[in-house]
Amino acid sequence: MNDQRAGVAVEHVQFGSVFQFGSILKAIGTAMSPSRIGIAMFTLALLVGGGRIWDAVASAEGQEAAVIERPFGAMTASVEHAAVGLGEGLWTLSPTAIVESAKAILWDTPAALWQAGHHWFIILFGLWTAAVLAFGGGLLCRLEAVTIASDDMPRLDPALGMVLSRWGAFFSALLVPFVLIALLAIFLLFFGLVLLNLPLFNLLGGVLYGIALLFGLGIAVMLLGYGVAGVLLLPAVAAENCDGADAIHRALAFVVARPLSWMLYLATIFVGLGMGLLLVGTVAELTLSLTRSLVESWTFNETMPIVDAMYAGVEPPDTNWPWHMGWTAGLISFWSGLVAWAVAGWSFAYMMSASTRAYLLLRLAADGQPEGEIWWPGLIRGTLAPEPPADSPAE
Repeated sequence: MNDQRAGVAVEHVQFGSVFQFGSILKAIGTAMSPSRIGIAMFTLALLVGGGRIWDAVASAEGQEAAVIERPFGAMTASVEHAAVGLGEGLWTLSPTAIVESAKAILWDTPAALWQAGHHWFIILFGLWTAAVLAFGGGLLCRLEAVTIASDDMPRLDPALGMVLSRWGAFFSALLVPFVLIALLAIFLLFFGLVLLNLPLFNLLGGVLYGIALLFGLGIAVMLLGYGVAGVLLLPAVAAENCDGADAIHRALAFVVARPLSWMLYLATIFVGLGMGLLLVGTVAELTLSLTRSLVESWTFNETMPIVDAMYAGVEPPDTNWPWHMGWTAGLISFWSGLVAWAVAGWSFAYMMSASTRAYLLLRLAADGQPEGEIWWPGLIRGTLAPEPPADSPAE
């Protein structure tokens, strides 16, 4: 008998269909849109402006030396240090460094500020951060979702109208997990205050400590869930126009349904961030270097050294210069700093765009819904079903 089996010849492979996670890297290009970088820079300016106003008020009131006087400045320094470690972890592909840096940003820094006594800063600045991200981040996510659905550059006005009308949903998607965590934490605080301090009551506290562990488990699960699926919350609202609680449910359900796919998408997001920063950072550094070297070649005064001192935040070696030279150096320092802000703006725009693409891919893997199917005006909120026709007026 002829036991030869028929062979299968593969003439070509559509890598875009087989390796769909690679489409996340398209966010590197879409985030370079000047309008999106502008939106991201405006969002970051609101965050930084709010923090600096708080620091100015805190410094004016005069706090004790043992307490961090400027919580936003301390938080910024800690986050910048962790961001450097995160960048090194991305370059070296070290999961340990990436996890440690993320933990430093999301947990260690707020915990240090809380222990230093800045309770109101953590609460109020956290609310401000959620409110700002709900607007700027939600707008960037909506623009990316429309780009994917229409395969074209979206208009800003419809996306802005959608985000303004549904800002509460974006805000609640970011805030609800922290509110639940805060309520459970308050319960545990009162548990220790009432049941472990009073005589005889402490015996009851020992008996009921198992319930306290359940509440602690709830906090741990929500923190882990937010850390794992938090970047999907704004994209869920932007793509589905659902409520905040529904966005949380969708994000967690998709992650639980396809955990390995989500790990692959998350790794691709960070790889794209590293690749994009290499490109954008190189262009920015080359722009600054070339401009500086050419302008400085025929500049026969101390303007550029003054710019260096201002940019580094130190006193220049010679402070005897005309007022107009100081103003000129200040303006040059402003424009040079704006280039660095543009790089930060691209990073933020990329994270919003890449997370939106990852959400739609994860939704496709979990329930088979195509990426291009998103909510449009005329559909029922949170669904793809058309709105029922309005009742005809009575005759």
